[in-house]
Amino acid sequence: MLLTDEEKRMLDGKYGQGIQRSMELLVKLGESFDAARLVPVTYAHVSYDFCPKDFWDMFTEDVPMTPHKVTTHPSYSPKKWKEYGLSLAGNWEKEHEQKLRRYLELGWLRTETCAEYLLGIFPRKGDIVPMAGSCMQVANNSLFGARVDRMGILVALAAAVCGRTPLMGLVIPENRYASHLVELEDLDVSDWTMAHYHCLGYYIGNQVPGFKPVAVKGLPPNLPFDFARALVISMPTSGAITLAHIVGTTPEAPTLEAALGNNKQHQVIRVGKREMKETWERLNVWENNAVEHVTFGCPHATIDEIGRIAALLEGKTLKTTMLIGASTPVEALARQQGWADVIEKAGGHFLPACPSIANPFTRADIAGDKQAKSAATNSARSAHYIASVCGVKVFFGTEEECINAAITGKWKGKMPKWK
Repeated sequence: MLLTDEEKRMLDGKYGQGIQRSMELLVKLGESFDAARLVPVTYAHVSYDFCPKDFWDMFTEDVPMTPHKVTTHPSYSPKKWKEYGLSLAGNWEKEHEQKLRRYLELGWLRTETCAEYLLGIFPRKGDIVPMAGSCMQVANNSLFGARVDRMGILVALAAAVCGRTPLMGLVIPENRYASHLVELEDLDVSDWTMAHYHCLGYYIGNQVPGFKPVAVKGLPPNLPFDFARALVISMPTSGAITLAHIVGTTPEAPTLEAALGNNKQHQVIRVGKREMKETWERLNVWENNAVEHVTFGCPHATIDEIGRIAALLEGKTLKTTMLIGASTPVEALARQQGWADVIEKAGGHFLPACPSIANPFTRADIAGDKQAKSAATNSARSAHYIASVCGVKVFFGTEEECINAAITGKWKGKMPKWK
Protein backbone atom coordinates (compact mmCIF):
# COMPACT_ATOMS: atom_id res chain seq x y z
CA MET A 1 0.00 0.00 0.00
CA LEU A 2 1.06 3.56 -0.68
CA LEU A 3 1.34 5.36 2.67
CA THR A 4 1.87 9.04 3.30
CA ASP A 5 4.79 10.16 5.48
CA GLU A 6 2.33 10.79 8.32
CA GLU A 7 0.87 7.30 7.97
CA LYS A 8 4.36 5.81 7.98
CA ARG A 9 5.06 7.58 11.27
CA MET A 10 1.84 6.19 12.68
CA LEU A 11 2.81 2.69 11.55
CA ASP A 12 6.34 3.08 13.01
CA GLY A 13 4.93 3.86 16.46
CA LYS A 14 5.90 7.54 16.55
CA TYR A 15 2.49 8.38 18.06
CA GLY A 16 2.21 5.54 20.55
CA GLN A 17 1.33 1.87 20.60
CA GLY A 18 -2.45 2.21 20.26
CA ILE A 19 -2.17 4.11 16.98
CA GLN A 20 0.57 1.76 15.80
CA ARG A 21 -1.51 -1.36 16.47
CA SER A 22 -4.52 0.19 14.78
CA MET A 23 -2.49 1.18 11.73
CA GLU A 24 -0.97 -2.31 11.50
CA LEU A 25 -4.44 -3.82 11.34
CA LEU A 26 -5.64 -1.36 8.70
CA VAL A 27 -2.57 -1.92 6.53
CA LYS A 28 -2.81 -5.71 6.76
CA LEU A 29 -6.50 -5.57 5.92
CA GLY A 30 -5.92 -3.23 3.00
CA GLU A 31 -3.10 -5.32 1.58
CA SER A 32 -5.27 -8.45 1.84
CA PHE A 33 -7.82 -6.79 -0.44
CA ASP A 34 -5.31 -5.06 -2.75
CA ALA A 35 -6.22 -1.59 -1.50
CA ALA A 36 -3.98 1.02 -3.13
CA ARG A 37 -3.95 3.35 -0.13
CA LEU A 38 -5.75 4.60 2.96
CA VAL A 39 -8.28 7.42 2.78
CA PRO A 40 -9.31 9.96 5.47
CA VAL A 41 -12.64 9.39 7.19
CA THR A 42 -15.40 11.98 7.53
CA TYR A 43 -16.22 10.59 10.95
CA ALA A 44 -16.37 7.14 12.56
CA HIS A 45 -18.74 4.99 14.60
CA VAL A 46 -17.56 2.35 17.11
CA SER A 47 -19.01 -0.13 19.59
CA TYR A 48 -17.06 -0.06 22.82
CA ASP A 49 -19.11 -2.46 24.93
CA PHE A 50 -19.25 -5.15 22.23
CA CYS A 51 -15.45 -4.93 21.83
CA PRO A 52 -13.44 -7.37 24.02
CA LYS A 53 -11.74 -5.37 26.76
CA ASP A 54 -8.19 -6.57 25.98
CA PHE A 55 -8.47 -5.34 22.40
CA TRP A 56 -10.18 -2.11 23.49
CA ASP A 57 -7.27 -1.36 25.83
CA MET A 58 -4.64 -2.30 23.23
CA PHE A 59 -6.09 -0.16 20.46
CA THR A 60 -6.78 2.92 22.57
CA GLU A 61 -3.53 2.88 24.59
CA ASP A 62 -1.82 6.31 24.58
CA VAL A 63 -4.26 7.61 21.96
CA PRO A 64 -4.94 11.35 22.38
CA MET A 65 -8.21 13.09 21.62
CA THR A 66 -8.94 12.67 17.93
CA PRO A 67 -9.48 15.66 15.60
CA HIS A 68 -12.32 13.83 13.83
CA LYS A 69 -15.74 13.00 15.26
CA VAL A 70 -16.44 9.50 16.61
CA THR A 71 -19.83 8.22 17.77
CA THR A 72 -20.89 4.99 19.45
CA HIS A 73 -23.29 2.12 18.98
CA PRO A 74 -25.79 1.22 21.73
CA SER A 75 -23.84 -0.16 24.67
CA TYR A 76 -24.74 -2.05 27.79
CA SER A 77 -26.75 -0.30 30.52
CA PRO A 78 -25.99 -2.10 33.80
CA LYS A 79 -27.46 0.71 35.93
CA LYS A 80 -30.73 0.54 34.02
CA TRP A 81 -30.73 -3.24 34.24
CA LYS A 82 -30.37 -3.00 38.02
CA GLU A 83 -33.38 -0.69 38.13
CA TYR A 84 -35.36 -3.49 36.48
CA GLY A 85 -34.38 -5.80 39.36
CA LEU A 86 -32.34 -8.18 37.18
CA SER A 87 -30.08 -10.25 39.42
CA LEU A 88 -26.90 -10.45 37.32
CA ALA A 89 -26.83 -6.84 36.09
CA GLY A 90 -24.05 -5.86 38.49
CA ASN A 91 -21.65 -8.31 36.86
CA TRP A 92 -21.43 -6.04 33.82
CA GLU A 93 -20.89 -2.73 35.59
CA LYS A 94 -17.13 -2.57 36.21
CA GLU A 95 -15.94 -3.29 32.66
CA HIS A 96 -18.61 -1.02 31.19
CA GLU A 97 -17.54 1.91 33.35
CA GLN A 98 -13.84 1.37 32.56
CA LYS A 99 -14.45 1.37 28.81
CA LEU A 100 -16.80 4.35 29.03
CA ARG A 101 -14.24 6.39 30.97
CA ARG A 102 -11.61 5.81 28.28
CA TYR A 103 -14.14 6.50 25.52
CA LEU A 104 -14.91 9.92 26.97
CA GLU A 105 -11.20 10.69 27.48
CA LEU A 106 -10.81 10.34 23.71
CA GLY A 107 -13.34 13.13 23.24
CA TRP A 108 -15.76 10.84 21.43
CA LEU A 109 -19.52 11.49 21.46
CA ARG A 110 -21.65 9.28 23.69
CA THR A 111 -24.53 8.92 21.23
CA GLU A 112 -25.30 5.33 22.34
CA THR A 113 -27.56 4.58 19.39
CA CYS A 114 -27.77 2.53 16.19
CA ALA A 115 -29.83 5.34 14.65
CA GLU A 116 -27.80 8.50 15.20
CA TYR A 117 -29.33 9.98 12.05
CA LEU A 118 -32.39 10.56 14.26
CA LEU A 119 -30.16 12.87 16.35
CA GLY A 120 -29.09 14.97 13.38
CA ILE A 121 -25.79 13.12 12.93
CA PHE A 122 -25.84 11.67 9.44
CA PRO A 123 -23.45 11.50 6.49
CA ARG A 124 -23.74 13.36 3.21
CA LYS A 125 -23.71 11.36 0.02
CA GLY A 126 -20.14 10.23 -0.63
CA ASP A 127 -18.87 10.72 2.94
CA ILE A 128 -16.47 7.97 4.05
CA VAL A 129 -17.62 6.65 7.42
CA PRO A 130 -16.17 3.44 8.93
CA MET A 131 -18.80 1.94 11.22
CA ALA A 132 -19.29 -0.99 13.56
CA GLY A 133 -22.64 -2.73 13.41
CA SER A 134 -24.33 -4.08 10.27
CA CYS A 135 -27.47 -2.08 11.06
CA MET A 136 -25.58 1.22 10.90
CA GLN A 137 -23.53 0.14 7.88
CA VAL A 138 -26.46 -0.79 5.66
CA ALA A 139 -28.62 2.17 6.76
CA ASN A 140 -25.97 4.80 6.10
CA ASN A 141 -24.86 3.21 2.84
CA SER A 142 -28.37 2.75 1.51
CA LEU A 143 -30.47 5.59 2.89
CA PHE A 144 -27.85 8.37 2.82
CA GLY A 145 -25.36 7.29 0.16
CA ALA A 146 -22.37 7.23 2.52
CA ARG A 147 -19.37 5.09 1.58
CA VAL A 148 -19.27 2.45 4.31
CA ASP A 149 -17.55 -0.91 3.90
CA ARG A 150 -18.59 -4.06 5.75
CA MET A 151 -16.19 -4.34 8.69
CA GLY A 152 -15.99 -5.83 12.16
CA ILE A 153 -15.80 -4.08 15.52
CA LEU A 154 -11.97 -4.09 15.70
CA VAL A 155 -11.50 -2.67 12.19
CA ALA A 156 -14.01 0.11 12.90
CA LEU A 157 -12.16 0.91 16.13
CA ALA A 158 -8.79 0.99 14.35
CA ALA A 159 -10.22 3.33 11.70
CA ALA A 160 -11.65 5.60 14.41
CA VAL A 161 -8.28 5.75 16.19
CA CYS A 162 -6.32 6.53 13.00
CA GLY A 163 -8.92 8.58 11.14
CA ARG A 164 -8.30 6.45 8.06
CA THR A 165 -9.70 3.38 6.35
CA PRO A 166 -8.50 1.26 3.38
CA LEU A 167 -9.73 2.26 -0.08
CA MET A 168 -11.54 -1.00 -0.78
CA GLY A 169 -14.95 -2.59 -1.09
CA LEU A 170 -17.91 -0.22 -0.94
CA VAL A 171 -15.65 2.78 -0.35
CA ILE A 172 -14.88 2.57 -4.09
CA PRO A 173 -17.76 4.09 -6.11
CA GLU A 174 -17.70 1.54 -8.95
CA ASN A 175 -18.20 -1.30 -6.44
CA ARG A 176 -21.51 0.15 -5.32
CA TYR A 177 -23.61 -0.83 -8.33
CA ALA A 178 -26.13 -3.61 -7.69
CA SER A 179 -25.20 -7.12 -8.82
CA HIS A 180 -28.61 -8.53 -7.82
CA LEU A 181 -32.06 -7.21 -8.68
CA VAL A 182 -35.13 -7.99 -6.58
CA GLU A 183 -38.48 -7.94 -8.36
CA LEU A 184 -41.82 -8.20 -6.56
CA GLU A 185 -44.25 -10.60 -8.20
CA ASP A 186 -47.97 -10.08 -7.70
CA LEU A 187 -47.55 -8.43 -4.28
CA ASP A 188 -49.80 -5.55 -3.22
CA VAL A 189 -47.86 -3.47 -0.67
CA SER A 190 -50.53 -0.80 -0.17
CA ASP A 191 -51.42 -1.92 3.36
CA TRP A 192 -47.98 -3.10 4.48
CA THR A 193 -46.65 -2.18 7.92
CA MET A 194 -43.06 -1.99 9.14
CA ALA A 195 -43.21 -5.70 9.99
CA HIS A 196 -43.99 -6.56 6.36
CA TYR A 197 -40.93 -4.62 5.17
CA HIS A 198 -38.80 -6.30 7.84
CA CYS A 199 -40.00 -9.65 6.49
CA LEU A 200 -39.18 -8.73 2.90
CA GLY A 201 -35.68 -7.55 3.85
CA TYR A 202 -35.04 -10.70 5.84
CA TYR A 203 -35.93 -12.83 2.82
CA ILE A 204 -33.73 -10.81 0.46
CA GLY A 205 -30.74 -10.98 2.79
CA ASN A 206 -30.89 -14.76 2.78
CA GLN A 207 -30.85 -14.91 -1.03
CA VAL A 208 -27.82 -12.76 -1.86
CA PRO A 209 -24.34 -14.27 -1.38
CA GLY A 210 -21.53 -12.36 0.31
CA PHE A 211 -21.45 -8.58 0.39
CA LYS A 212 -23.07 -8.01 -3.01
CA PRO A 213 -25.10 -4.79 -3.41
CA VAL A 214 -28.75 -5.31 -4.29
CA ALA A 215 -31.44 -3.21 -5.99
CA VAL A 216 -35.15 -3.51 -5.19
CA LYS A 217 -37.72 -2.38 -7.73
CA GLY A 218 -41.52 -2.41 -7.66
CA LEU A 219 -42.04 -0.47 -4.42
CA PRO A 220 -43.82 2.91 -4.31
CA PRO A 221 -41.48 5.85 -5.06
CA ASN A 222 -40.32 7.95 -2.11
CA LEU A 223 -41.06 5.14 0.31
CA PRO A 224 -41.60 6.47 3.88
CA PHE A 225 -38.38 6.49 5.90
CA ASP A 226 -39.58 3.97 8.53
CA PHE A 227 -40.49 1.47 5.79
CA ALA A 228 -37.26 1.97 3.83
CA ARG A 229 -35.21 1.58 7.00
CA ALA A 230 -37.05 -1.58 8.06
CA LEU A 231 -36.40 -3.09 4.63
CA VAL A 232 -32.66 -2.45 4.43
CA ILE A 233 -31.65 -3.09 8.03
CA SER A 234 -33.17 -6.59 7.98
CA MET A 235 -31.01 -7.70 5.05
CA PRO A 236 -27.66 -8.14 6.86
CA THR A 237 -29.46 -9.99 9.66
CA SER A 238 -30.12 -13.04 7.50
CA GLY A 239 -27.14 -12.46 5.19
CA ALA A 240 -24.32 -10.01 4.56
CA ILE A 241 -25.83 -7.26 2.38
CA THR A 242 -24.29 -3.89 3.23
CA LEU A 243 -25.80 -1.75 0.46
CA ALA A 244 -29.38 -1.89 -0.83
CA HIS A 245 -30.74 0.44 -3.49
CA ILE A 246 -34.51 1.04 -3.40
CA VAL A 247 -35.37 2.29 -6.86
CA GLY A 248 -37.11 5.66 -6.68
CA THR A 249 -36.28 6.18 -2.99
CA THR A 250 -32.60 5.93 -2.06
CA PRO A 251 -30.03 8.53 -3.22
CA GLU A 252 -28.02 6.30 -5.55
CA ALA A 253 -31.09 4.77 -7.21
CA PRO A 254 -33.25 7.50 -8.78
CA THR A 255 -33.68 4.98 -11.62
CA LEU A 256 -33.00 1.29 -12.07
CA GLU A 257 -30.24 2.13 -14.56
CA ALA A 258 -28.47 4.29 -11.97
CA ALA A 259 -28.61 1.48 -9.40
CA LEU A 260 -27.27 -1.18 -11.77
CA GLY A 261 -24.61 0.89 -13.53
CA ASN A 262 -22.74 -1.32 -15.95
CA ASN A 263 -23.82 -4.61 -14.33
CA LYS A 264 -25.72 -5.95 -17.34
CA GLN A 265 -25.32 -9.52 -16.08
CA HIS A 266 -27.09 -8.92 -12.79
CA GLN A 267 -28.98 -11.78 -11.16
CA VAL A 268 -32.73 -11.51 -10.60
CA ILE A 269 -34.47 -12.56 -7.40
CA ARG A 270 -38.26 -12.76 -7.57
CA VAL A 271 -40.37 -12.43 -4.43
CA GLY A 272 -44.02 -13.39 -4.28
CA LYS A 273 -46.66 -14.54 -1.82
CA ARG A 274 -45.03 -17.92 -1.19
CA GLU A 275 -41.65 -16.41 -0.27
CA MET A 276 -43.24 -13.87 2.08
CA LYS A 277 -45.37 -16.52 3.79
CA GLU A 278 -42.42 -18.86 4.31
CA THR A 279 -40.25 -16.05 5.71
CA TRP A 280 -42.97 -14.87 8.11
CA GLU A 281 -43.25 -18.45 9.37
CA ARG A 282 -39.47 -18.69 9.72
CA LEU A 283 -39.42 -15.58 11.95
CA ASN A 284 -41.99 -17.13 14.30
CA VAL A 285 -40.30 -19.66 16.59
CA TRP A 286 -42.75 -20.69 19.31
CA GLU A 287 -44.59 -23.68 20.75
CA ASN A 288 -47.52 -22.18 22.67
CA ASN A 289 -49.10 -18.74 22.71
CA ALA A 290 -47.79 -17.57 26.13
CA VAL A 291 -45.83 -14.27 25.82
CA GLU A 292 -43.57 -13.08 28.66
CA HIS A 293 -41.81 -10.13 27.05
CA VAL A 294 -42.37 -7.62 24.22
CA THR A 295 -39.65 -5.52 22.61
CA PHE A 296 -39.57 -2.63 20.12
CA GLY A 297 -36.78 -0.47 18.79
CA CYS A 298 -34.34 -2.57 16.79
CA PRO A 299 -33.11 -0.38 15.22
CA HIS A 300 -33.78 2.36 17.76
CA ALA A 301 -37.33 3.67 17.61
CA THR A 302 -38.34 6.85 15.83
CA ILE A 303 -40.56 9.39 17.57
CA ASP A 304 -43.42 8.38 15.25
CA GLU A 305 -43.10 4.75 16.32
CA ILE A 306 -43.17 5.72 20.00
CA GLY A 307 -46.25 7.85 19.37
CA ARG A 308 -48.10 4.93 17.81
CA ILE A 309 -47.17 2.64 20.71
CA ALA A 310 -48.36 5.22 23.24
CA ALA A 311 -51.71 5.56 21.45
CA LEU A 312 -52.22 1.80 21.61
CA LEU A 313 -51.33 1.72 25.34
CA GLU A 314 -53.48 4.66 26.50
CA GLY A 315 -55.31 3.54 29.65
CA LYS A 316 -53.99 -0.05 29.41
CA THR A 317 -51.95 -2.21 31.81
CA LEU A 318 -49.31 -4.68 30.64
CA LYS A 319 -49.13 -8.32 31.68
CA THR A 320 -45.64 -8.76 30.22
CA THR A 321 -42.41 -6.83 30.55
CA MET A 322 -41.90 -4.43 27.64
CA LEU A 323 -38.84 -2.57 26.35
CA ILE A 324 -38.55 0.20 23.79
CA GLY A 325 -35.02 0.73 22.52
CA ALA A 326 -34.58 4.46 21.87
CA SER A 327 -31.78 6.99 22.02
CA THR A 328 -31.81 9.38 24.98
CA PRO A 329 -32.71 12.47 22.86
CA VAL A 330 -35.63 10.67 21.19
CA GLU A 331 -36.84 9.43 24.57
CA ALA A 332 -36.63 13.03 25.87
CA LEU A 333 -38.86 14.18 23.02
CA ALA A 334 -41.31 11.39 23.83
CA ARG A 335 -41.42 12.71 27.40
CA GLN A 336 -42.15 16.22 26.19
CA GLN A 337 -45.04 14.80 24.17
CA GLY A 338 -46.38 12.95 27.20
CA TRP A 339 -46.00 9.62 25.41
CA ALA A 340 -43.30 8.26 27.71
CA ASP A 341 -45.60 8.76 30.70
CA VAL A 342 -48.37 6.78 28.99
CA ILE A 343 -46.00 3.92 28.18
CA GLU A 344 -44.41 3.80 31.64
CA LYS A 345 -47.78 4.06 33.40
CA ALA A 346 -48.86 0.98 31.45
CA GLY A 347 -45.71 -0.83 32.67
CA GLY A 348 -43.27 -0.35 29.78
CA HIS A 349 -39.63 0.71 29.94
CA PHE A 350 -37.30 2.76 27.75
CA LEU A 351 -33.77 1.48 27.17
CA PRO A 352 -31.04 3.71 25.64
CA ALA A 353 -29.21 0.57 24.58
CA CYS A 354 -29.63 -2.56 22.47
CA PRO A 355 -33.02 -4.29 22.94
CA SER A 356 -32.17 -7.38 20.87
CA ILE A 357 -28.70 -8.94 21.23
CA ALA A 358 -28.28 -7.29 24.66
CA ASN A 359 -31.95 -7.37 25.72
CA PRO A 360 -31.66 -7.69 29.51
CA PHE A 361 -34.98 -9.50 29.92
CA THR A 362 -34.14 -12.27 27.44
CA ARG A 363 -30.45 -12.75 28.33
CA ALA A 364 -29.95 -15.39 31.03
CA ASP A 365 -26.54 -13.90 31.88
CA ILE A 366 -28.26 -10.62 32.80
CA ALA A 367 -31.75 -11.56 33.99
CA GLY A 368 -30.79 -14.75 35.81
CA ASP A 369 -33.90 -16.59 37.00
CA LYS A 370 -36.07 -13.70 35.74
CA GLN A 371 -35.22 -14.44 32.10
CA ALA A 372 -38.27 -14.32 29.86
CA LYS A 373 -38.76 -17.57 27.98
CA SER A 374 -40.71 -16.00 25.13
CA ALA A 375 -40.76 -12.60 23.45
CA ALA A 376 -42.80 -10.78 20.79
CA THR A 377 -41.44 -8.16 18.38
CA ASN A 378 -42.20 -6.40 15.11
CA SER A 379 -38.51 -6.36 14.11
CA ALA A 380 -36.90 -9.15 12.07
CA ARG A 381 -33.54 -8.23 13.63
CA SER A 382 -34.91 -8.65 17.14
CA ALA A 383 -36.68 -11.89 16.24
CA HIS A 384 -33.49 -13.32 14.74
CA TYR A 385 -31.12 -12.32 17.55
CA ILE A 386 -33.41 -13.04 20.49
CA ALA A 387 -34.02 -16.54 19.15
CA SER A 388 -30.41 -17.26 18.16
CA VAL A 389 -28.42 -15.45 20.87
CA CYS A 390 -30.79 -15.77 23.82
CA GLY A 391 -32.42 -19.11 22.98
CA VAL A 392 -35.88 -17.64 23.58
CA LYS A 393 -39.10 -18.49 21.74
CA VAL A 394 -40.10 -15.61 19.47
CA PHE A 395 -43.35 -14.24 18.09
CA PHE A 396 -43.07 -11.92 15.08
CA GLY A 397 -45.89 -9.65 13.95
CA THR A 398 -47.20 -6.11 13.65
CA GLU A 399 -47.05 -3.32 16.25
CA GLU A 400 -50.71 -3.85 17.07
CA GLU A 401 -50.26 -7.62 17.53
CA CYS A 402 -47.25 -7.08 19.80
CA ILE A 403 -49.07 -4.50 21.95
CA ASN A 404 -52.05 -6.85 22.24
CA ALA A 405 -49.68 -9.59 23.40
CA ALA A 406 -48.14 -7.25 26.00
CA ILE A 407 -51.62 -6.45 27.38
CA THR A 408 -53.01 -10.00 27.36
CA GLY A 409 -49.89 -12.13 27.77
CA LYS A 410 -51.10 -14.21 24.81
CA TRP A 411 -50.15 -14.23 21.14
CA LYS A 412 -53.07 -13.76 18.79
CA GLY A 413 -51.12 -12.68 15.74
CA LYS A 414 -52.03 -14.16 12.38
CA MET A 415 -50.31 -14.76 9.07
CA PRO A 416 -50.97 -11.74 6.82
CA LYS A 417 -53.28 -12.23 3.87
CA TRP A 418 -50.72 -11.61 1.17
CA LYS A 419 -52.41 -9.85 -1.72
